[in-house]
Amino acid sequence: MTTQDILTFLKKQFAIDVADITETTGLFSEGFLDSFSIVDLILFIETTAGIQIDPVDVNLDNLDTIVKIQAFVQSKGVQRP
Repeated sequence: MTTQDILTFLKKQFAIDVADITETTGLFSEGFLDSFSIVDLILFIETTAGIQIDPVDVNLDNLDTIVKIQAFVQSKGVQRP
């Protein structure tokens, strides 16, 4: 899952101006996404990376930045582009 994949999703799904987002921008902690957005983000990650996200893994440590999302996906053993 590339940075561009995630940015494209954020732009299309949530109409976010991705020019303001870097790989380390806090998507939730900086207010770009809210608690209602988490379901769409999880579905995108699961579909794109081909993984199942357990409820215990739904937290800011795994999903708050692009870098954290990518590291989380890699920790699940998925190496898709």
